[in-house]
Amino acid sequence: MTLRAKLALVLASLAALAAIGVGLLSYDATSTRMLAEIDRTLLRSSRARDDLDDDRLPNSGGGPPGRGGDGGVQLASLEVFQVLDAAGQIIIQTNGVTLPVNAAEKAVASTGQGEVLRTVTGSDKREFRVRTQSRRIGAFQFGRDLSEMNRVLHDLRSRILLVGGVAVVLAAFAGWFAARGLTKSLSALTEAASEVSSTGRLDIDVAAGGRDEVGRLGMAFSTMLNALNTSREDQRRLVQDAGHELRTPLTSLRTNVDVLRRHGDLPAEMRAKVLDDLDIEVAELSSLVEEVVAVGSGRSPDEPSIEVRIADVVESAAGRVGRRTGRTIDITADNSVVLAQRSSLDRAITNLLDNAAKFDNSAAPIEISVANGRVAVRDHGPGIAPEDLDLVFDRFYRAVAARSQPGSGLGLSIVAEVAAAHGGTTFAANHPERGAIVGFELPIIEHPPLT
Repeated sequence: MTLRAKLALVLASLAALAAIGVGLLSYDATSTRMLAEIDRTLLRSSRARDDLDDDRLPNSGGGPPGRGGDGGVQLASLEVFQVLDAAGQIIIQTNGVTLPVNAAEKAVASTGQGEVLRTVTGSDKREFRVRTQSRRIGAFQFGRDLSEMNRVLHDLRSRILLVGGVAVVLAAFAGWFAARGLTKSLSALTEAASEVSSTGRLDIDVAAGGRDEVGRLGMAFSTMLNALNTSREDQRRLVQDAGHELRTPLTSLRTNVDVLRRHGDLPAEMRAKVLDDLDIEVAELSSLVEEVVAVGSGRSPDEPSIEVRIADVVESAAGRVGRRTGRTIDITADNSVVLAQRSSLDRAITNLLDNAAKFDNSAAPIEISVANGRVAVRDHGPGIAPEDLDLVFDRFYRAVAARSQPGSGLGLSIVAEVAAAHGGTTFAANHPERGAIVGFELPIIEHPPLT
């Protein structure tokens, strides 16, 4: 069963229950009220018994008792009147209708006490409301025809059924149309999901909106597709850019190997130079592969984030870079503590120091400072061209002046990704006195500084 049919059935069922409940209550209240009115009429009419005695009772062949010249009592409005003797036998009746007498009514006639009120079926098959009351000898029975009340109740029952049926049909149609609007968005989402599954495309427009749950689901689905599409594009671009960057060292390696193979009698000096070039290209290729893998894998979910004192990581990274490059690195650091993956933070700081060492050919030391979660590395190189300041953290981006330098163009992009993964930001600027300042800033943990 479809969602539309289910919703229509639910609303129709609720409408039917409501119609049945209201109908039963209305019918019961109307029936009770009408019987109460008839009972009051019978009570008023039965008070005439005090004016009746054995000398003035109507005979069985006459019409209903009435007030004549002898002072008789008018009872025409009762429609049916019977008199029972002490044995409970009918001794007088009117209008040719006989009302049945039960044991309770015979007891009233024999004892001369009490009364009985009930609904019976007369000899002419009509229903009567009968009130039996005692007299000095026997009992009086006053009956009121219920045909008019039954006609009213029958008409009311028909109207209740008609109105209830119309309400059920209208509720079913309302549920169907409401479900149609609701499932329209769900159908769009289903079609979009089927198209993604069959074609693999993620650039599908999902036309689902609104402020209800279905609308928010459509917006979330559209956002998810956009995120997946962006991720796929990033992966495709990473592969393309990595392939482009890998061609350069691979071409150089192939050329040098080909030279060694063809010219086995190279002079020792030339052969040493070729081998040095091979060593440099292999090192650069290894570094490039490591950085591509780091960028492609992203933040490692296996390493937990812990409280890290940035100065400790800076000292470790500066020691390694200093030994590898032979450069002096001056450190100025406070006790800033951040919540981070230590290995990711170490990689980011190492990349900043390697980048500074690569572009700074002066004898001046590289300077790194840590203050309130801000890590800044300053070199004394030529600085960054103004048009390149906003691009230095892009993947594989290399400024025109830096294309002759070794490197992949991924080092600073890894810094940007590490900073973003830890809720931080990156910055790059030129120092007024020459050189560049590049770094990142992370949110620090609010507690007293470490000693």
